[in-house]
Amino acid sequence: MFIARGIRKGELHKFVAPNKKTHIMSTKALGILLMAALFLSACNTEQKKLQEEITKLEKAVEENPNPTDADELLRLYQEYVVQYPGDATYSPRYLYRAAALQYRQNRFSSAINNLNQAISGYYEDANTPQSMLFLGDVYQDNMRNEESAHTVHQALIQAFPNSEQAALAAKKLPDSLPSLEQRINDLGTNMFDDSTKRFDYRTGNNFIISSELYAMLLPKSEEAPAILYKAGDAARSIRSFNKALELYGKITANYPDYEKAPMALFLQAFTYDSDLRRYEEAKPLYEQFIAKYPTHDFADDAQASLDNLGKSDEEILRYFEDKSKEAEAAGIKQATEVE
Repeated sequence: MFIARGIRKGELHKFVAPNKKTHIMSTKALGILLMAALFLSACNTEQKKLQEEITKLEKAVEENPNPTDADELLRLYQEYVVQYPGDATYSPRYLYRAAALQYRQNRFSSAINNLNQAISGYYEDANTPQSMLFLGDVYQDNMRNEESAHTVHQALIQAFPNSEQAALAAKKLPDSLPSLEQRINDLGTNMFDDSTKRFDYRTGNNFIISSELYAMLLPKSEEAPAILYKAGDAARSIRSFNKALELYGKITANYPDYEKAPMALFLQAFTYDSDLRRYEEAKPLYEQFIAKYPTHDFADDAQASLDNLGKSDEEILRYFEDKSKEAEAAGIKQATEVE
């Protein structure tokens, strides 16, 4: 009888006859693996079924375009991306096709949204340069926004300098155009009209859009978080509070090591609190700020704001008066103890 090397005669049963407990555990593990395999198989089947449904409808829309089928195809594209965001092959492809279909329907803002989603969510996809070129062209030809178009085309050249799309983008830019960063800086500087001392909404809006595009198209740029932060401040100054929240949120999510990331978090809480009066949304952000940055210069301000959420001006004034009295009493006590 063959005996495995290293196993003495009479000990083979230890390896071929596991005890009852081990057998039960192995059975349970096998059951779990079997259930997981069945679940994955079912998911793959549903995913493939949805892909086939999309392919069938794409063919129908191509052969006989009509609004009903087009809208249903757009719905299926969106459904797929929502259900399978981790599919880096089909999801960006469907987002691009959705943008192309919306473009043919003259729904240019919707096309931009889908292109933004394709680029920001699947930046490493091989089709990203083409999505960028398409985005810049929509801004230039359909939205009549040359500033944003120039931003996209310049960013494309920086991000993918050796691509065919970069060469095409270069042909769309004026010869005397300043660098991308200089252009955005100039927009930020010129938001306020020195002669009238008023905010130039057109320039400010272009600055905000270009700043957001810059961070999306060049996410690894060292200048991206600073540009986003300035854009967030600009959005707050024109009372575009939801946009400000979005921009500050991108800083805390994507650039946590940026020196002003703590302030971006504080300003999210403060905007919900002071500007929008949405206290339930401000509260966890103040708490997060205090927990994450307990020694920050604004930690006391965050705590005071948290203590006074939703209170009237009179209640807040009373709060600070009480704090002042407490501080004064503590000082007197300390002085007495010293004496």
